[in-house]
Amino acid sequence: MMLCCFLSLTTHANAQSQSVSGVVSDESGVSIPGVSVVEKGTQNGTVTNIDGEFTLKVVSKNAIVVFSFVGYKTVEFQADVNQNMNISLEEETLGLEEVVVVGYGSVKKSDLTGSVSSVKMDVVPMKPSNSIDGLLQGQSAGVQVVSSSDDPGEGATIRIRGGSSYRSGNEPLVVVDGFPIGNAGDIKQISPSDIESMEILKDASSTAIYGSRGANGVIMITTKKGSKNSTEITVSQQNTISEFTSDLNLWRDPVLMAGLSNESRINGGYVPLYIGANDPNGVYYPSVSELKSGSWKYNTRWDDVVFRTPVSNNTNVAIRSQNEKTQFSLSTTYFTDEGVYIEDNYEKLNANLNIIHKVYDKLTVGTNVIFSKGERNNNGGLAYWRNPIFPVYNDNDASKGYYMVGTQDYSHPIALTENKSNTTEFQDFLGSAFAEAQILPSLSLKSQVNYQSRRSTTDFYNPKVYTEDGAFNNGAGGIDNWESNEIVAETFMTFNKTFNEVHNLNAMGGFSYRYKKDRSSSLRAYDFLNESLRSGNLSSGNPEKQSVDNALSEEVMYSVMGRLNYVYDSKYMATVTMRADASSKFGENNQWGYFPSGALGWKMHHEDFIKDLEIFDELKLRTSYGISGNQEPIGAYLINSQYGEDQYYVNGSWQTAIGPGYVGRWDSQTGKKLWSGIPNPDLKWETTRQFNVGVDMAFLNRRLRVVVDYYNKYTDDLLRERWLSPSSAYDLMWVNGGEIKNQGVEVTIDGDIINKKDWKVSGTLIFSKNKNEVMSLGDELAFGLSEDPNNGMKYEFNGSTVEAFRAVPNILGIGEAVNVFYGRKVDGIIQTTQEGLAAGLEGKEAQPGEFKYVDINEDGVVDENDRTVIGDPNPDFTASLNLQVSYKNFDLAMFFNGSFGQDIFNTKAFSEPSNQPLRWTQDNTTNDYPSLREGRSLYMSDWYIQEGSYVRLQNVSLGYNIPDLGVSWFKRGRIYMNATNLFTITDFDGYDPELGSDGIYWGGYPKLRKWTLGVELTF
Repeated sequence: MMLCCFLSLTTHANAQSQSVSGVVSDESGVSIPGVSVVEKGTQNGTVTNIDGEFTLKVVSKNAIVVFSFVGYKTVEFQADVNQNMNISLEEETLGLEEVVVVGYGSVKKSDLTGSVSSVKMDVVPMKPSNSIDGLLQGQSAGVQVVSSSDDPGEGATIRIRGGSSYRSGNEPLVVVDGFPIGNAGDIKQISPSDIESMEILKDASSTAIYGSRGANGVIMITTKKGSKNSTEITVSQQNTISEFTSDLNLWRDPVLMAGLSNESRINGGYVPLYIGANDPNGVYYPSVSELKSGSWKYNTRWDDVVFRTPVSNNTNVAIRSQNEKTQFSLSTTYFTDEGVYIEDNYEKLNANLNIIHKVYDKLTVGTNVIFSKGERNNNGGLAYWRNPIFPVYNDNDASKGYYMVGTQDYSHPIALTENKSNTTEFQDFLGSAFAEAQILPSLSLKSQVNYQSRRSTTDFYNPKVYTEDGAFNNGAGGIDNWESNEIVAETFMTFNKTFNEVHNLNAMGGFSYRYKKDRSSSLRAYDFLNESLRSGNLSSGNPEKQSVDNALSEEVMYSVMGRLNYVYDSKYMATVTMRADASSKFGENNQWGYFPSGALGWKMHHEDFIKDLEIFDELKLRTSYGISGNQEPIGAYLINSQYGEDQYYVNGSWQTAIGPGYVGRWDSQTGKKLWSGIPNPDLKWETTRQFNVGVDMAFLNRRLRVVVDYYNKYTDDLLRERWLSPSSAYDLMWVNGGEIKNQGVEVTIDGDIINKKDWKVSGTLIFSKNKNEVMSLGDELAFGLSEDPNNGMKYEFNGSTVEAFRAVPNILGIGEAVNVFYGRKVDGIIQTTQEGLAAGLEGKEAQPGEFKYVDINEDGVVDENDRTVIGDPNPDFTASLNLQVSYKNFDLAMFFNGSFGQDIFNTKAFSEPSNQPLRWTQDNTTNDYPSLREGRSLYMSDWYIQEGSYVRLQNVSLGYNIPDLGVSWFKRGRIYMNATNLFTITDFDGYDPELGSDGIYWGGYPKLRKWTLGVELTF
């Protein structure tokens, strides 16, 4: 049927074909040969001859003809069959006159003095994504995006020019259509299909206008608006299917598994398990011979039980229109994302309404409303690594119940999936309204009020059996509620005028008010009489064991800001910015923070001595220096003495105490509660000072464009916690202390390699190098710093404890990069007892097959004094390559992304089925792996450090642009296929080398390769 329709349309078009002809010339009237002349939406085209003349047959007299040529702007004209068409092409500036959105205004790209990167969504691969985070990866120099989880609905970690804080926030601020909505990493309210463009503000000249919220960079998002003088309806559909990028590292051979387990236990002095008897918990383990003979009939592939082939869906419908008075856009997006674990799901519905109306010639009003609602059913983390000798059900029969490994088996994946519940519902509302008045031709006033409401509710229930929490408490359930409301009201005035044709002055001044209120509550019930309603009826729990907790937080910030841009003779540029913030989070003496910046620019390509070189189409130098601050995300009341409550059991009943302080945390070693809440009235802002120098260049009629930046960021007065003396009765207190430095180089190279009528090839290469260094950790005694006995380095541990080692791998060390690894060095494997004793080891640690730790201080004993820096999780540099190829209506995009020089602490380096068979034995005296010995004391060492460099083919997209069908109701369309994470080149042994900032590899599951089929139609 569709084929017949296409044939009839083609026949109809051919029957009406007519010829148009004319001449194409430049602005001075000189004819241009080789200009591409194409009927829009078709492959029908020609090129102008040596005299700039052309003749083209078109389907009808109403056809649109497109004229394009390298170095000139592409233009479109309606075909004129009655007379010659005289077409004049204007020289292409390729983005120089493009308007770039910056804080509280916009500026021509050519007049930028700061470091700003633009990301256009039409060049971002159409890969499936539930938020903006993943779309930014590799799209801008200096922006590091790490997606370390493929769990449904998960965001990414974004860093702009490295992390600038220890304990406070490092995420950049996100501003949507002038509304600062929050920090990046969890921005799910904005559908990627609604985004027109993104600007990344990186240096202090660009970010200082946001003061205390701009220290980590700013991401400016502009959403799509109505199409001029037309109404368009766009429907897009994406369906994605996912698979693992590599095989799972699991025991497939029970005989080998059992044999190695017995060997490890025997070497450790324990009774082996696989001997055909019950263990102390009453669980029967077959003997190795039973497994080998097949008399033990169970060999379960738990990954087949736990995992599935996930499918996701993304549907977007939008209607956009604009006339002389009104511009509006309405879009809805429905997104579903299945996790790789069974019943691990995420779904979200977004709606976005944007209206701009010109009330009078000098008064414009507008509103933008975003609504998002979703649900997350959390069933991740199931034990796919479960012992394969155990079946799913008793006798492999579901009717006989789950096969439980003893009375304390709390990891059965099917039992947990079918009996445990954990669901989160969330709802977000963002609304803004503005009015802009043109008071004078050169003076405008704009006021905007923004409101954001976010809320979530988590319900969970752990049944009396199958879960540890539920078994211990005879059933455990709870409900967590969280709600946040924020109002931001801003008014600013902009003056823009050119004097004497050479002096352009753009000045902006305004003020801002921000109020935020957070509320949360937590309800817990235990010892359930009846489990039928679970968390839906918490009152069925034991009243004496129920608990209620709630919190309230309010904060206010007042701001005044101003910016002055001056351009002289379109050559020399200067920008001065100032913002002052007053935050309720800080005491009276430190409440105000002042954040100035300045920048200079020089368009050298306008100078005669540069023009005479006939090399540069653009050569612009930029430099800037400025100060920005940080107060996120410390609490609202750290300058005040805080009160709390706690329950204690005495004389047969529970009592409640209320007074100064609150329970901050539990001490895992002593089992005691540690008290927090001591005030610090002297708390003040973190401050980041940043210097930037850059150059923008263009060559070969702007077909080659290069941007280079060097920056140096220095952050001091870091917001962090310090230990208090036991006599204070408190645990920790927030203070200012410490300094960190980031410096680096960013290079972006854009090239139009081929630009012909049918063929177009372009590419973008991005290189980023950032080096950070801990300059100070504050007062040594006040912060309880440790000292390396060998080199005197002051340090403190930072991050998560690895339980297998009972230690933290990462430290903050003065003079070192952030989060370097700290531990012992290993010089191979001990081959003889004499070798172990000679190395300074003793006891079991000196036996053959053990790690040969290095006696660094050469005192004859290997102990904690022989630790040193053993690795750095920070990459030496990152790079990406984006290639785009088009032939007629087909297009192909390939995106490579890489990170180089970082180290990884692999906690699974000797606990996986792939590496345990490589162990040291008397018959395999390897120097690479130790022997298997259960109960071995493990120490942090460089043996677990692995090279983490990688290059990944991140994305490939192949599309076909549907030509004009010759019908009025269809405007354009595109069908495409997309593949994400096709392959990764790396020497790392784990599933995926893309990790968080601490560089610790915990295992998990392989990265997901995603195959997407999409279509986008506009009517």
